[in-house]
Amino acid sequence: MTRKQLNRRLGFVVVGLLALIAIALVAKLSGIQWALNLYEFIRDTSLLIVTVIAAYMAYVYQRRTTFLQNLREQWREIVEAKASLIYYCHLAEPTLDDYLNAARQLSECIDNMRIVYANVGETDELIGLYPYSPLHHMRMVMEKLDPRVAQATAEQKYGARGEIWDSFNAVREYFLDEFDIEEPTRPVLVHRMKRRKRDGAAEYALKWRDKQQKTLDGYTNR
Repeated sequence: MTRKQLNRRLGFVVVGLLALIAIALVAKLSGIQWALNLYEFIRDTSLLIVTVIAAYMAYVYQRRTTFLQNLREQWREIVEAKASLIYYCHLAEPTLDDYLNAARQLSECIDNMRIVYANVGETDELIGLYPYSPLHHMRMVMEKLDPRVAQATAEQKYGARGEIWDSFNAVREYFLDEFDIEEPTRPVLVHRMKRRKRDGAAEYALKWRDKQQKTLDGYTNR
């Protein structure tokens, strides 16, 4: 379940609850007998309504959790496939096995996307569009480096690395948006940043250590 679907369902639940509360309030204040009977019915079944809503929301969040787990696994596969392709493009004399291993990893990554996302615009008659086209572009870039066709030059592999990185960055920008990733509370933004703490420990810890050392020395000297 995507974040958009989750927010939509949460919106339906909130609107439904507010509408039910409003109906109950209006029915109670109306003074009309049938409306008062409706208010009594809502009040008597309120516990059941809350229980049903709680069960439904637990189901919704369970689906969301499962979706995010699958999404994390898919992202790891994308990263590993990208790393394999970049590694292959850095090899001075790659073998056919090197090429086939990298191509296989990317192919598995592309096909495993099916368990996370459906094709965009897919219907009973139409296949639809693959949700992350840059992965297919990475595949086409690798096909041009197939050693069974011709041995790629250093310039060709350099250009392929650039295209693979561009494709990966395009996927990352949109793929990770589903995770609601937060900025770190205490980021380290300067690469030469050093730790602020110095060697040592609090005084109570040092006393504790000394006490244990004395106990150990007493056992040793027996």
